[in-house]
Amino acid sequence: MRKRLCHFYNILASYPVIVLLLAGLVGLLYLARLCYPLEMQRQAKHLQRMELKQELQALQQELTGIEQSDLRMRYMLFNEEFLKTADAQAEALKSQFTQAFEVHGWILQTAEVAELEIPTEQGRASDSNQARIQGIMLDLSASATNSPQADGEPFLPLYSLTQCLNYLWSRPPLKEYQQIELVRTHDGYALKARLFLPLKDSDLGDSNELSLDPL
Repeated sequence: MRKRLCHFYNILASYPVIVLLLAGLVGLLYLARLCYPLEMQRQAKHLQRMELKQELQALQQELTGIEQSDLRMRYMLFNEEFLKTADAQAEALKSQFTQAFEVHGWILQTAEVAELEIPTEQGRASDSNQARIQGIMLDLSASATNSPQADGEPFLPLYSLTQCLNYLWSRPPLKEYQQIELVRTHDGYALKARLFLPLKDSDLGDSNELSLDPL
């Protein structure tokens, strides 16, 4: 009888713990129901963000393709105005630029040529039907003394350099200045310039015969 009574008292004594556990479980279920819509919203926003990211990547790829197609078409259209491969020699280019520099008070000292090739469409540069932008990097170095001109006017390095580069830029073949550095020395000025000259692609033929396909 005592054992049964003690067992009964033990059961009664455990009721508060059971009640607390049940209350905690109910509270957890209630909080879960409250957080469920928030979790669904978070997953929906995450899914939307992933879709927007994929759309952005697709648009970037499309834009890259348009830019490459436009670059290829421009290269084909202006191909006749580019430098001939046979003329892409350091000494030939130096002799071509020397007179223009001398007229504006500069002495052209060195001219170095580095070949460069830029594929217009990634992964298809080896395709003979695809135009490739072939060109050279021309590094020029020149110097000028800080002495008056023949007419007595002072030598203005920046003005004379601007006039010289503008003249060269306006003369064929087409070119683009990549770097221009002008520094002052103890007896005058020193110039370093880097130009990009695209090379003519003889396989493209006459640019007037090209057909323009709409993008």
